[in-house]
Amino acid sequence: MLVIAHHFVQNPEFWSTAQRLMAESGVPQDLKLHAVYPSTDGKTGTCLWEANSAADVQDYLDKNLSQFASNVTYEVDEAAAIGTPQKTMTAELA
Repeated sequence: MLVIAHHFVQNPEFWSTAQRLMAESGVPQDLKLHAVYPSTDGKTGTCLWEANSAADVQDYLDKNLSQFASNVTYEVDEAAAIGTPQKTMTAELA
């Protein structure tokens, strides 16, 4: 499934920490980050994930980045969505 994560940034280190985390550790095998859309002022942002559930993305963000931002996730209604990416995770992982 596709999952949206909205980030409400309290600490400006959020974006650099997130980039460093992705470069150094990547993401768990059962998650895939498709896109990152930060606001120009860096105070908010939206990311598009592929995962088994919105809770899996929420847990990952809470564990790794909650000290920098409040994060809210939800499942995308793919039937109503426009412009969704091709999902790439295999059935065993998703």
